[in-house]
Amino acid sequence: MSKVLVLKSSILAGYSQSGQLSDYFVEQWREQHADDVITVRDLAANPIPVLDGELVGALRPSDAPLTPRQQEALALSDELIAELKANDVIVIAAPMYNFNIPTQLKNYFDLVARAGVTFRYTEKDQKVWLPVNVRLC
Repeated sequence: MSKVLVLKSSILAGYSQSGQLSDYFVEQWREQHADDVITVRDLAANPIPVLDGELVGALRPSDAPLTPRQQEALALSDELIAELKANDVIVIAAPMYNFNIPTQLKNYFDLVARAGVTFRYTEKDQKVWLPVNVRLC
């Protein structure tokens, strides 16, 4: 049994081509892998906070006390990372807006990319993703 995480990020809901494709993917996957667990996270319907000067302080190791907003962001970051690591297959449904990914998806990446947690720096300052046994679709 596999666990599949589908990240939807279109603000166009039912009119979104990437959303329709991810819905089709989920439908087909369920037909072919009935025992698998699929989690769909809609980043537009349930937005992730924008990383700003206050929130970035919550994601760095520090002994400084956290504000309530920072505590919420850190808890959400921990939840998203645990969810990401708990899945075997990650499907990213990403439309293109103004030649880039949606803000909603960028906000997600900002909260799951944490030094020492999901990646680390090497002696040559290279960023190396820590091993996560997932397949990206």
